Amino acid sequence: MEKGTLIGNKVVLSTSSLFDRSVFGTLNKQGGIELSSEEALYLVEKKKIDVGTSFDNLRRKFNRSNKNFEERYAVFRDLRNRGYILKSGLKFGCDFRVYDKGSRPGKTHAKWLVFSTKENAKSSWKEMSGMARVANSTKKNVLVGIVDSENGVSYFEVSWRPP
Repeated sequence: MEKGTLIGNKVVLSTSSLFDRSVFGTLNKQGGIELSSEEALYLVEKKKIDVGTSFDNLRRKFNRSNKNFEERYAVFRDLRNRGYILKSGLKFGCDFRVYDKGSRPGKTHAKWLVFSTKENAKSSWKEMSGMARVANSTKKNVLVGIVDSENGVSYFEVSWRPP
């Protein structure tokens, strides 16, 4: 199990092995990787890294400091368990960019921009149109991950192009 250092809402690992093998994190200048809060919690849950605190404590910490963390984590975990690679979608105004199975960021483009929400959350057509416009302009589809009360996730895909 690899040892990580918790710094704010990120975890830093001194080696790049998880990036090399499974495309977790982003490479840093010191030859290690920085993990997002979702990546870090996922790897703690899977017992791949140790950050000196329990899964539950880490989850509470991230939940306090990240808006909609529970929904984002449920979607992240579900898609990662299905074999997809997820990266930050911040610059696209979404939760994640999702790469198709077997793809590698930097070598291919993301297939979807993912937005995570609770099943009882309200969204307007204007919001959906905005999501679709950003995705269309970047040649991606919108994937809305809808998280139910038991943390199950259902998906709704929006595309302006034929499949």
